[in-house]
Amino acid sequence: MKRLSVSLAVALAFVLPALAFAQDMSADADGDGMVSMAEFEAAWPDAGAEAFEAADANGDGMLDADEIAAATEDGTLPMQG
Repeated sequence: MKRLSVSLAVALAFVLPALAFAQDMSADADGDGMVSMAEFEAAWPDAGAEAFEAADANGDGMLDADEIAAATEDGTLPMQG
């Protein structure tokens, strides 16, 4: 039983980040790997420009998967429904 639990934990450690990435990047409407302000506003209409700026850690005016994941994790952005 312990071996099964460990195996499941290891499997989830690999699967969950992939699911989170897919969730986060569903806002990327044009498929370029980045979320623009327009895509952000469509995905999170109630979040506002302040949330976009807070999530844009490198200040390039676009959000990548890591920035969205970090902003979701720290509560800056809600999980997309």
